[in-house]
Formats: sequence, C-alpha cells, structure tokens
Amino acid sequence: MSQEKLLDLMKYAFHKTPTGGDEAFYKLLTFSKAYTNELEGQLTSAIIDSHFNVFYGGENVSMSGIGYVASYPEYRGKSYVSDLMLEILKDNYNQGTVFSYLAPFSYSFYRKFGYEYVFNQKSYDIPFQYFPKGLKGDGKIVRLNFEEALPQMDEIHKLVSEIGSVNRTHDQWSYYFEYKSKPNFAVYYENDLPVGYIIYEFSSNNFVIRELTFLTDEAKDALYFFVSSHASAFESVKYKASEKEIVEWEMSEPSQAKILINPYMMARIVNMEEFMKTSPIINGRVEIIDEQLPENNGIYGEGEGEIRKLSIGKFTQEILRQENVILREYF
Repeated sequence: MSQEKLLDLMKYAFHKTPTGGDEAFYKLLTFSKAYTNELEGQLTSAIIDSHFNVFYGGENVSMSGIGYVASYPEYRGKSYVSDLMLEILKDNYNQGTVFSYLAPFSYSFYRKFGYEYVFNQKSYDIPFQYFPKGLKGDGKIVRLNFEEALPQMDEIHKLVSEIGSVNRTHDQWSYYFEYKSKPNFAVYYENDLPVGYIIYEFSSNNFVIRELTFLTDEAKDALYFFVSSHASAFESVKYKASEKEIVEWEMSEPSQAKILINPYMMARIVNMEEFMKTSPIINGRVEIIDEQLPENNGIYGEGEGEIRKLSIGKFTQEILRQENVILREYF
C-alpha cells in the first residue's frame, strides 16, 4: 500500500491534514507499520502501529503505539478495523512486545481488545501574573534550535525516566518537534552541565509549555524564571502535563489557576511472559483472562490466598496504577 493512499484515507476520514502536514505523516511511518485492509483493490481501513520503548521495571521495554485508526465511511461497521486490531495484537505478541498504548476515540470500543484506561493528563491555564516567578539561579539558560538542543534534552529525558514514560529515539524526537510541530527550545546548565529543558510555543496570547523537564530544584526554578520573563507579551500560560505535576504548589495564588484532570490514554499488556521478566509486584495470585490473546491466560503471582480473576485490561490498569505510571511526553 502506497504512503500516498494511506495519507488520502487519513485526510478523508479525519476531515483534515495530519498535524504537521504530509511530511510529518511520512516521518511517522519511518518508525511505524501500517496495517491495511483492501477490498477489490480499494483501501478500506488502516491503523498505524508505531514502535516505541518505555521506561518500566528499571529498563526499556517495547511498546506498540496505536494511532490513525481510520476507515472510509462506506466501509465502517464491517469489522475491518476490529480485524486489523487483532492482527496488530497477535503480531506484537509474537514479537515480544510488552505494552500497547493508545488515545481512544471511545474507551468502550477499545476495551473489546483488552485495553483499559490508565493515564490521566493534567491541564493548566494560569494567568501570567500568577505563574511561579522562579529564580534566575547561578547557571545559565540558552535558547537553541532543535539539532543543538536534542543531545541535551535526550540526556535529561533519559535521566528522569519515570515509569511508563517514553524513551524516544532520534526519529521520534524529530517527528514530534521538527515535523509535527516546530516549537522553541531552551536548556538550563549548571556548571556547564545540562540539567533542565523547556519546549514551548506561542499561540495568540498564550505561552504554551509542551514539555518542562528538570533534574534539580534549581533547574526547575530557573525554567520558571525563564517562562516568567515573557510575562509582558502574554496573558496566560497553558501546560498539558502528567498528573504528577504540581505547579500550583509554587504559585502565590493557586486558586487563580484553572486546573483539569482529564482521562487520557489507555494501555494493555500484550505479552505476559515478557511482562513478567520486569519482575512486577503482583498482589497475591491472579488468573488472567485475555480473550484476544489466550496465550496470556494463566495464573500469575505467589501466595496461598484466593485466586482473583481479572481481565488483561483490568490487570494492566491495576498494576500500572499501583506503580504510579505517568506519561509526560507531548504526543
């Protein structure tokens, strides 16, 4: 299937050009696999399965990111998408993929494939005068272009490595911040070592934070100070972060912030055998029931108590929330 035909389907199904334009979509395909269905030579449906690694259990494990789930209207309701989802899951199981994440258009639809709601997203809308002022610090902050900033951002990003978050490759950094969007970058240095970065954009009267990541409190304060230095040009700061973020604790008037916790992405364990190699802490013994991948069915955990029965989705939800997983990356 040609990339051009895939792109035509996405534009038609979603009534718009993919974010970042045609070239961004083609860049996505460099680290993804397109699953397609055709009928009499006509493309009917497609799903893009993007290959990521995430931090879990002290190591990098594989994750299948599901996106661009699309069908032409005349072919909807014919199970083509469902068939593709099952094909993706089976392929990823055979490849030893540990997790799969997706941003659902319908939570109930994806529960049919063993996914469950796991991640929240925290949205801030803060009038600029109330955003934390921060402190300039003894280090220095430098605005850089993407290629200049990437090595430092990648180093900091890997050192933070919160459970559940994505460990981006160079192509993935490039897709999100050279193709899908073209934001600004600044890196904070202490003793000439990079210890924090911010990715940001300007949108009308808003200063939009895409990512704000730091290794020290001093770096956090310096990045806040950098944001605050733009106060005369903007009315508010907007920031979509993981629910772990607590910017409001740093505000002089936290009640002035509009803060929403929104249900966000779903996840499922794809290959239980590979997942168990991460040495998860399972409470008691659990019988896993996986209707899509019966190879995962079985009893896991240790102990003498009652065996609990859980679907693969509910087990995924329980154990990942128990681990306090977050997703801090911009998608």
